[in-house]
Amino acid sequence: MTAATTLDPDSLNATADWQRRAMWIVVPLALVGLQLIFAGTRLPEHLDETFSDPLDDFAGWAQQNRSSNWLFTVIFRPLTSLVSTGLETIEETLLWVPWFVIPIAIFLYIARTRAWKSAIAASLAIIYPGLVGLWEVTIETLALMGMAIVLSVLIGVPIGVLAAFRRGFDTAIRPVLDAMQTIPAPVYFVPMVMFFGIGPVPATLATVIYALPPVVRLTTLGIRGVAQQSVEASTMFGATRWQTLRKVQIPMALPTIMAGVTQTIMMALGIVVLATLLGAGGLGQSVMDTLSQRRTGRGVATGLAVVAIAAVLDRLGRAVVGQDRATAPSRRTVLICVGGVIGLIIFGRSANYIAFPEMWETRAFDPIDDGVKWARDNLRWFTRAFNDTVVSWYYVPVRDYLTDSVAWPVIIASAAALGAWLKGWRLALLNVCAMGSILLIGMWELSIDTFVQVVAAVVLSILLAIPVGVAAGRHRRVEAALSPVLDALQTIPSLVYIIPAVTLFTIGVVPGLIASILYAIVPGVRLAALGIKQVPTESVEASQMFGATPRQTMFGVRIPLAARTIMAGVNQVIMLVLAMVIISGLVGGGGLGFETISAVKNSEVGLGFEVGFAIVMMAIVLDRSSQAIADRVGAPEVAAH
Repeated sequence: MTAATTLDPDSLNATADWQRRAMWIVVPLALVGLQLIFAGTRLPEHLDETFSDPLDDFAGWAQQNRSSNWLFTVIFRPLTSLVSTGLETIEETLLWVPWFVIPIAIFLYIARTRAWKSAIAASLAIIYPGLVGLWEVTIETLALMGMAIVLSVLIGVPIGVLAAFRRGFDTAIRPVLDAMQTIPAPVYFVPMVMFFGIGPVPATLATVIYALPPVVRLTTLGIRGVAQQSVEASTMFGATRWQTLRKVQIPMALPTIMAGVTQTIMMALGIVVLATLLGAGGLGQSVMDTLSQRRTGRGVATGLAVVAIAAVLDRLGRAVVGQDRATAPSRRTVLICVGGVIGLIIFGRSANYIAFPEMWETRAFDPIDDGVKWARDNLRWFTRAFNDTVVSWYYVPVRDYLTDSVAWPVIIASAAALGAWLKGWRLALLNVCAMGSILLIGMWELSIDTFVQVVAAVVLSILLAIPVGVAAGRHRRVEAALSPVLDALQTIPSLVYIIPAVTLFTIGVVPGLIASILYAIVPGVRLAALGIKQVPTESVEASQMFGATPRQTMFGVRIPLAARTIMAGVNQVIMLVLAMVIISGLVGGGGLGFETISAVKNSEVGLGFEVGFAIVMMAIVLDRSSQAIADRVGAPEVAAH
């Protein structure tokens, strides 16, 4: 008879503890061994030509056959004509209407919902671009935005509805939507040039592709969120599926759908400045001109015009679903308002009050230019020292060390070890595959260059965001004071940040880092504040009852319990810094950003694909790793509840 074997829990814990300690010895020794074996080894022969050459060949074929092949004559040319006609119609109509009618019409449309403050704010916001001499370029941008939003809604809402009803379709398109939001916006410009050439049309279509995911996702969420009882009641009364969708589900899901449209508007505004690389014109071209002229004041003026458009479109979107039937204007009131607008149009056209009168122009912002120039001339001792320190003591040494001294297998193995420690073998395998693919397509050294810049921007953003966010979470006055600053940083086009940075620190890595920090710090601050505010009061009081000092309570209770939310902010910071890689390339930041700009300007489709793929792979590694860290640090919070 065999005696039953019992396992001692203490011995099992001791074994697991010994294995964990052994890994801290085995892994470093393995990395040292890899370094000794592969030191001085050249990078393996990459496969970039396997991917880039066919794409470049196809681009050449497309350019030669654009006027004859059915792919262009049947599909792309009619689509180009449709979008071009829509753009021209919107722009010509807005320029044909006397300028003062537009703010009045916006006020009346929003005021019908009794949102008087929003109506006044939107009507004043649309006047601002005219006051600073940017009326016509603002109309160009409004036309592009309007067309892009219309196409996004016409395409996104049906796809979202279909995904709400068919889970398999939703599962299939989810990774596509993820990729659309992860790939840097300018990467879309390369195929747009190949199929549609240069001009507002490819810029509009690239904007649609980049801004489409939110309206699809939130349409799906809104349709699925409709109460099942409402759907069943409609079916019981004999309504068909189409009638139920049109009269019950879409009306009840409209607030959620409009939230998606609002997000689409914000994302479209984020790319509209970069769309000038495709010859889109409008406010984007004005911002690019200020960058080349290094005129910070004009850049701020133009950036505020973009903010004004964002405010107007946001208020108009809210007005679509903000009307209460009980307070809705009567038909007579609506007819009077419409008649009044028509009368104002007739008066303005007959009196030739069409164009916006000349006012201040951007000369009103010249004091900002003077201030930046004064800082450049009088703070050179600091800016030059800071620039040289970052480049000479961090950027160049770290980049050269990772590319010249550390063998590439060591970097990949380190990423695999980190993934295994954070999440297990699946994350380790993902890291190996992502980094190995970057290596094979010949983007290794450029990706290392970009990685060094991204890490610097992320670390500095976190060091600034978390203390500020903690202070905002603890004190309402600090949060109230920061709110308009954070709103401005999130809304003003990112290129505007670079203008004063370039003026103060000259062309190079440092302006890109500064612009990335200013752009990415916002979610870090806001989520850190949110996490601190959500810490249960009982936990704080219990800590104080046991005699903990405020400092001990902060580091022993508040921050550990808010760690998951804070790490979510860190994840957002990483993604936004990666989005700024392209902007950094415009001012000599090097790495993948510079290659992307080169691919767009020279219509190098193969290079654009490779750069976009490398950025996506880097984003996946950083995103999954930061999420895994959030899961680990979130454990105490779960336990606390």
